[in-house]
Amino acid sequence: MIVALTFMTLITFVQVVLRYGFGLGVVWSLEATTYTFAWLVLVGMSYGVRTDAHIAVDLLTSRLPPRAARVVALAALACVLGYCALMIYGSVQFVDRLMTLGTHARDIPLPRWVLTGIMPIAFFLLALRLVQAAWRLFRAPAPPGANA
Repeated sequence: MIVALTFMTLITFVQVVLRYGFGLGVVWSLEATTYTFAWLVLVGMSYGVRTDAHIAVDLLTSRLPPRAARVVALAALACVLGYCALMIYGSVQFVDRLMTLGTHARDIPLPRWVLTGIMPIAFFLLALRLVQAAWRLFRAPAPPGANA
């Protein structure tokens, strides 16, 4: 993710200097930063789950008894895993169609499937991290008074 942010910053800086300093520009810079940002977001999803850096809305679960809160959290994880399964399936189909069509990016001399191929990989990584989170939640010791 650091490499992606660095690349995006450098290419944007170079583009601004070239455009406003010399009246020139790099044709592929916008498309490159767009794809790089997409990769950053897609890989960042699983990193956010791994480091618990995601936003958690616990208005409901904070008012539930510990056992019920755990059940709700596991149900939420199951729903998100279902979403990941759909996204993996859909993105594999999408990338496969791009490979079949043989389309290329507008300004970058690469096939579009190479640039969008991160989608199924990223959602698989997200699913893996969610399974790990569910396992940690499932294996966590029951809080005191949870048996009541």
